[in-house]
Amino acid sequence: MQQASRRLDGSRTPATRGPHHNKNNNNDNNNNKSAGQLRLPPLQKVSSAPQLQKQRPGKEEQRRRQQQHHNSLPRIIQKEGSAVGSQSIVPSPAVAPSVEARQALFEVLSNPNIQKVAQRYYNLQLPDRQSGGRLGFKDLRKVLQDLNQHLGVPMPSSAAAEQLFKRFDFNGDGNLAFEEFFELFVSSLRRTAFDRSVLLGREVFVGQEPGNVWDQYHRIRTLGTGSFGAAHLGRHKRTNEERVIKAVQKSQARLPVEDIEREIMVMLRLDHPHVIRLYGWYEGSSTIYLIMDALKGGTLRDALLQQQSTGHSVEEGWSRNVMSQVLQAMAYCHSMRVIHKDLKDENVMLLKQGFDTGEPFVVIIDLGVAEMFSLSEPRGKLMGGSPMTMAPEVWQGNFGAKCDVWSAGCILFEMLSGGMPFMARSLNPRDWMALHKYGPNWRKVATSSQSRSLCQEMLTFADSARPSMAACLKHPWFSARPDALGLLPAEQLDHLQAFCKESALKRALLMEIAAKLPLDHAERIVKMFNQLDWNKDGGMSQEELCNAFAYVGLRDRALQEKTFQALDVNRDGLLSYSEFAAGVLLGFRDLLEERFEVLFRRHDLNSDGMLSRPECESFLAKVLPLAYREVKQSPEVTLNKLFAGSKAGLLSYEELRSKLLPTATAKITLF
Repeated sequence: MQQASRRLDGSRTPATRGPHHNKNNNNDNNNNKSAGQLRLPPLQKVSSAPQLQKQRPGKEEQRRRQQQHHNSLPRIIQKEGSAVGSQSIVPSPAVAPSVEARQALFEVLSNPNIQKVAQRYYNLQLPDRQSGGRLGFKDLRKVLQDLNQHLGVPMPSSAAAEQLFKRFDFNGDGNLAFEEFFELFVSSLRRTAFDRSVLLGREVFVGQEPGNVWDQYHRIRTLGTGSFGAAHLGRHKRTNEERVIKAVQKSQARLPVEDIEREIMVMLRLDHPHVIRLYGWYEGSSTIYLIMDALKGGTLRDALLQQQSTGHSVEEGWSRNVMSQVLQAMAYCHSMRVIHKDLKDENVMLLKQGFDTGEPFVVIIDLGVAEMFSLSEPRGKLMGGSPMTMAPEVWQGNFGAKCDVWSAGCILFEMLSGGMPFMARSLNPRDWMALHKYGPNWRKVATSSQSRSLCQEMLTFADSARPSMAACLKHPWFSARPDALGLLPAEQLDHLQAFCKESALKRALLMEIAAKLPLDHAERIVKMFNQLDWNKDGGMSQEELCNAFAYVGLRDRALQEKTFQALDVNRDGLLSYSEFAAGVLLGFRDLLEERFEVLFRRHDLNSDGMLSRPECESFLAKVLPLAYREVKQSPEVTLNKLFAGSKAGLLSYEELRSKLLPTATAKITLF
């Protein structure tokens, strides 16, 4: 499927969905070869297909059914075994897909060539490839087995598969043309990707919110508008928290729903303190509303221009701190196989305004052009980004993750010299690449030789000779920094060990609070995380955590491993930022109680300071399923225990806090 691409002026060309515009697309062998061969294992025979209804709907009904699937994001599964609307015919998988299968699933969904991937699955099971055959029900069952094996898509029962077949057999002829199969393929992958019942970690707590966004938020002001929507500053009506609300039009003529979905998936996958955090989204009939951090320090570009207007230069130490955080964030993104592709000074935001607010805290934003890449296909083809920071290989339409290193090098040059390294007077790729080969005017860089050396390496023309983000972080320019371990008191690590002794319910609650912790409240926790993440890859390994424990004299190896396992909620072998934050929140009691109160107010619908049982069910809706995976106690039993002895079936804030906020216990239970 040809996806929308961003023009150099920032707008996008509308996407076209290949199968809708090409009637002869069923047997596109040339496309299959260019996309690479997918080798799938032989499958066992499936019983004969059930009798299907042959009566065909009219053309208007066919179009209506196609549009229903094409122009909406997947509905999030709310309860185990049930779903909203039309997604309910495939049950939630009993076992979560492996980390590898889930990564592969996200890569396929975000792949600009997803149509070719679907075509390979389709062609593999065609009964007669040479004559342009179509998939019957038995053939579809084989495809579903392939999707289950390779991408973790749950295998439906025979009855559910029959319903699935009928729903996407738009013309009712008892077969699936590729156009129909492609809609089924994308819908099945979407449903699995957004199925909260199999999620672990921060993804559990970030999803589509019910209702209308403006019923929940006051619109304070509009921050900016563009071709595809607007960004607003909003304040939650019950908690008074401010958030940026990005409103994106989802019509095919403006921005395809697949592009919005890709941005959501990328943001869901990333959990780093210097990458913009998504807190949820709302869906209207024509608009998707993304809820994100309100970063009030402005863009890096604004800060640099303001400093220039005062006649003062930017201190090299400040620039080094900014670049270190940018590189850490992007090294993490690359480890998650995400390329930003539009890194520039306007997409680096400051948490606080001004140069006199202490150390800078920066956040990478705008993942709308970002691409996820697979290990088998690590190169991108769709040109996009901003001309002044686009790498030579992006202009050529054949790029990898190191294109972001070039863009970061342009930002570094700007901070060190006060101007951009390259500026052509046209949008002709040849003009820009000629400048790239010649190189910038290095005489404008009047800072240290080490800073200039790093910048020169990052702006190496050939990406094969350019260092990776991780290699840049090892440059001598960043070596003159205090020993991180010497700054970390032992009692902070005690709280991590106390976390593993808390009940399953309380640990799940800490995880939700950490997942929704605004960056402007988290600077102390971010500092701890960065101190312990010695290799700056955005995740904390068991070895890093155990070394930290040993350094401060906590040498019980069994307890170290138990602590790591309790913190590693998604079982991927690395502690993400949110998993680490959940563990250390016990050491920041003021912050913990403040965020608990915010969570309480969000669910106190009538603002009376009490939660009814339905309100409490909503309060714990995302926490209980996570706790249930460890301690098999039904939500009903848990709620009965919470409300035991309550007056008039209501729980006050103080009562709920005393029952749910953690205090260390030795035995792991649900309470």
